[in-house]
Amino acid sequence: MNQPPPDPRWRAHGQGRPYPGPQGPAGPSAPGSPGPEERLYPLASWGPRALARVIDMTVVALPVLLVALVLALVWLGARNLFGGSGDGARSYGYFLAVTFFVLYTGYEAFALARWQQTLGKRMMGLRVAPVAGAGRLGAVPTAALLVRAAIFGLPVLLSALPGWPLWIVVAAVAVFTAGMAAWDRPNRQGIHDKIAGTVVLDVS
Repeated sequence: MNQPPPDPRWRAHGQGRPYPGPQGPAGPSAPGSPGPEERLYPLASWGPRALARVIDMTVVALPVLLVALVLALVWLGARNLFGGSGDGARSYGYFLAVTFFVLYTGYEAFALARWQQTLGKRMMGLRVAPVAGAGRLGAVPTAALLVRAAIFGLPVLLSALPGWPLWIVVAAVAVFTAGMAAWDRPNRQGIHDKIAGTVVLDVS
């Protein structure tokens, strides 16, 4: 199928493929105009992306806290039953880090594979697309989405290791995901986007 001719407002990104410029797509769809999968969309700005992350983390936070608490209580109960002992706060911290990593990775990877957006991204009008699509929507391999989601949760998982202060975790997440997407040019990719070969588009 022939692709629509480029709009004069589009600009070329670093690899020569067109991305919509600051004005966004050419306007509302008209009869005979490209469908959602063929239209070009602008790259999402940093603010909506950051807010979408906050929403997603809030959605996952409650089940993470509850599941981690149950696992920690079961673990401590089993140790006491067999004559052992343990630090409840430390055990809860370990289970909290592991549970967040597993649930957040699964939540984000499933949502992006199914709808190309999480709940937070849907509320902000964002979708994840392959960088090779040059501004068009398209499927991303599930393995790449798993890696993308896992990279975001990896610093939290590492925080369970002895000697990892919390500020290192916060700094790692801020710099390599949200922060990098703010200053990266031309594609506004965090490290998770670069490894997975994805970009975030504004489809609102």
